[in-house]
Amino acid sequence: MSDPHLEIDVAGWVERAKADPVAYRQRQTVEVTLNAIAMTATLNDKLFLKGGILMGLAYDSPRQTADVDLTTLFEVGPEIDAQITELMNAAFPRAAAQLGYVDLIVKVQSVKRMPKRIFEDAEFPALKMKVAFAERGTKQEKALEEGRAPGVIDVDISFNETLRQIQILELTGGQELQAYSLVDLMAEKYRAMLQQKERNRNRRQDVYDLNRLIESEKFDDGFQTQLLEAFVEKCRSRHIEPTAKSLEDPEVKVRSGKEWETMELEVGEIPEFEPCYARVSAFYRNLPWRSS
Repeated sequence: MSDPHLEIDVAGWVERAKADPVAYRQRQTVEVTLNAIAMTATLNDKLFLKGGILMGLAYDSPRQTADVDLTTLFEVGPEIDAQITELMNAAFPRAAAQLGYVDLIVKVQSVKRMPKRIFEDAEFPALKMKVAFAERGTKQEKALEEGRAPGVIDVDISFNETLRQIQILELTGGQELQAYSLVDLMAEKYRAMLQQKERNRNRRQDVYDLNRLIESEKFDDGFQTQLLEAFVEKCRSRHIEPTAKSLEDPEVKVRSGKEWETMELEVGEIPEFEPCYARVSAFYRNLPWRSS
């Protein structure tokens, strides 16, 4: 794994939502959550940021997600949900204080095991957390104490994911958090596109994110080789055998463009789907498949 450092202006990301009180508190809660993980060695060694929040913080994506997606190296066990919850709850007050959010209370409100009945035996289990927030001295604080706070962010933690490279995010204030490298971020998004069929899901965000990265980042031959290797490994871990023509599957394309226009509510003006999909497909097709 590589460990390039990338400075992230989380404080600026939070401030850009100040006009919307709910979004502002959500982003503050995200900042507290990321710092709580970063300052807790047991968590920071085994949790890696990925997904839409990483796109927003590291690659300036306008998608306004406050969901925190993580991959973990923790082993699945009967107490793992309680262990992670205890560590996070212990760190939240310290993180909030260090960030200057003296009136913000943050606490894990609930944790669900997925899949519920076979969590410990599942091939790719996950934890779905609701992290609640409330302002000190308000009715929301009492609701939080009773486990029914209306203000929450989602924190999803995935187990048993393949991970090739990491990058270190230096958060505002100096805390360091581990995250997916660009290689792993893009590889997982391409894999998610292929998984739409078997999981019966539509993921328009992956084409949007990949198109944005392809247009804004520079890639050399070495990067493309690493991307293909990571992508194939991630696919095979999910029993998918990809080819250079996998994105030509009509169903993958239809699912990738489903409700595309609804992203305008999230990001404002959006590019047309067809050119985006064509660009994402061409980049995929031009990876060094012969050497894979």
